[in-house]
Amino acid sequence: MDFPDVDRLVESISKIPNRSETVINKTLRAKGAPKAMDSIQPIIPLSRKKKKHARDSKALVVKHGNLEFTIRPKRAFEYIKYPDLGIGTSKKKQPKEFMKKGLDKAASRIVDDLADAVIKEIDNTLGE
Repeated sequence: MDFPDVDRLVESISKIPNRSETVINKTLRAKGAPKAMDSIQPIIPLSRKKKKHARDSKALVVKHGNLEFTIRPKRAFEYIKYPDLGIGTSKKKQPKEFMKKGLDKAASRIVDDLADAVIKEIDNTLGE
């Protein structure tokens, strides 16, 4: 992540520490996770096999936690972890790291959304 973006977010959070956690969790759920999934889905590699491919399906599922989310493949598409990590059937191949690349692509937009949401909450709370 670009540190100036994160620094701007930390500065905003410090202005309303008692409300920022709730705002961040809501924003990650509503905007952050969907943006990350939208960035990952199109770069999932396709196999040469004639079958239903993860890229063409809703292959990812998100689990939300406190100030975080985790994106994993759905059970039917667990095989996409092999090319991503260079394990299993892709053991001697270079890892594709499409999950990381997709998240990196979306990270600055997610941080911007978080900062905007916190600033909006500051305005609402402090009446500025």
